[in-house]
Amino acid sequence: MTTDTLKTNKNGHIHVKNLSAYWIPELTAAEVIAGTLYTVTGSYEGTESFLRKLERITTKNFAEKLGDSK
Repeated sequence: MTTDTLKTNKNGHIHVKNLSAYWIPELTAAEVIAGTLYTVTGSYEGTESFLRKLERITTKNFAEKLGDSK
């Protein structure tokens, strides 16, 4: 988080411009394939909420798949 998005008031409460962008800052996905555990980690930084970004990417991928099936 940069200082322009994170502010602390006189009571010590933290305020950010887009709180939902920080709800899921780190992600971990794990899957067992043929007895081997594969783990992928990542993080999200951005001004757009993570859920909005996920929705946008999912919609784009769905539209592309729909176009491929025609």
